[in-house]
Amino acid sequence: MRKQIGVLILMLSTSIIGFAQKKITISGTIKEPVDGKMIMVNASGTELSQDPKQENITVSPEGTFTISLPVTEEYNWIIAVHGNKRIDFIAAAGSNLQLTATGVEFDATIHFEGKGNELPNYFAQLMKSKGGIMSYYRTLQELSALEPDAYPKAVDSVQAVELAYLEQNKTGLPKNFVAYWNDFLRFGAYDALLNYPMVHEMIRLKTNQIQSIPAASFVVSNKAPRVFDDRFIGLSYYQSYVMNYYTSQLNAVGFSNGRPVDANASAEDRKASYRQTDSVLNLLYKNAPKKTAQLIAGRIIVGSAKMWNLAELEEHVATYKNQFPKTENGKVLDAIVKEIKKFNPGQPAVDFAFKTLEGKDMKLSDLKGKVVYMDFWASWCGPCKGEMPHAMKLKEQFKNKDVVFLYVSIDDKEDAWKRGIDAMQIEGIHTRTAGWGGEIAKLYKIQSVPAYYLIDKKGNFVLDKTPRPSQSALLSSEIEKLLQK
Repeated sequence: MRKQIGVLILMLSTSIIGFAQKKITISGTIKEPVDGKMIMVNASGTELSQDPKQENITVSPEGTFTISLPVTEEYNWIIAVHGNKRIDFIAAAGSNLQLTATGVEFDATIHFEGKGNELPNYFAQLMKSKGGIMSYYRTLQELSALEPDAYPKAVDSVQAVELAYLEQNKTGLPKNFVAYWNDFLRFGAYDALLNYPMVHEMIRLKTNQIQSIPAASFVVSNKAPRVFDDRFIGLSYYQSYVMNYYTSQLNAVGFSNGRPVDANASAEDRKASYRQTDSVLNLLYKNAPKKTAQLIAGRIIVGSAKMWNLAELEEHVATYKNQFPKTENGKVLDAIVKEIKKFNPGQPAVDFAFKTLEGKDMKLSDLKGKVVYMDFWASWCGPCKGEMPHAMKLKEQFKNKDVVFLYVSIDDKEDAWKRGIDAMQIEGIHTRTAGWGGEIAKLYKIQSVPAYYLIDKKGNFVLDKTPRPSQSALLSSEIEKLLQK
């Protein structure tokens, strides 16, 4: 399962340099703070990385704080968290805001004064009356339970309600923001149409492991028009819509990526395995305007970097740089290639310290002398769960041999991690890195789970692409070879 931040938190950029010079300053007072902490994130941006920087703010005993957030967009999606309460709001570059709120009811009592207060106060009121920014897309997803003939009308109805609310409450808002928010809602609706086939099946079957989708569902996704325009590049839902557009179109005609293959598969089989991704990239290069293609194709390459072998990745990066020779994104992709080379077969496994489930302090290097099968997983990850019965059989096969199964969970919460281990009876050495931003996850550049690494007795990586437990014959053969060395 691919990494996601909330459901979506990625947003009209006209001059990145100009906006970068206009920070958003927020100072405030929280009456009766829950604790001395606050988190703020500017979730907008047009960078290849989709990891917004989290600002950890200290709240004084008197409830005061100050933070200056860097920006690259005219309008910026800010997430503020205090205690267990969260509010999302839009703030313009150059805003100088004074925030007041009550700790326990942070999201319900928040209010802004100062330069640029009109926008965040609009969203504070939206939070109280309609549930905030994310309630719009959440409603569209929940309505995906409807049958294909009913869903498009429901989307239009939800969008109309949001637009009516904007019309009724737009007094004092900048005119270009009103246009911006209309486009935000429009592309949110388009993106929901594209996602309908998969979300509908997940709701209907109550699982995220979908094997096939009825053709009738693609009638809905095909209603999303093709609207590629660089003017909207700063809109988060435009970015997501473009990311999903060609994938949806190809899925509708049955042209998907083939089954995953191992590192030793023929070039032809590997090409078939990634054929949809390759086609999406080629279609973006051909049909999308420059800034749109540059951003979305770059993000697809970043997200797929570990899917390809090194030669395939280098080929895709070279094609991208040939398409966009002047972009700084080429340097970003070159850095990813350099980083991935660290994980090449024969390279020393990247060492890290960890604490086991039992509280023992260890390092990966402590396991030299044994074959290590390392599994990055999470208790909420359906594909991870699906692999566990196969892993159990594998462990039985190599019982009492020099093979260690090391499980690194990316669960945010310790209790969810422990419940997952107990529920699936996962035997092995266990540790946890706190979410996608955890130290071990960052060290290994984990972008999706499950992810696997096979390490030999000398502590070196073995394969370019490590088989999953369900690829039992291939994985067993590789482990047997290592045991004989």
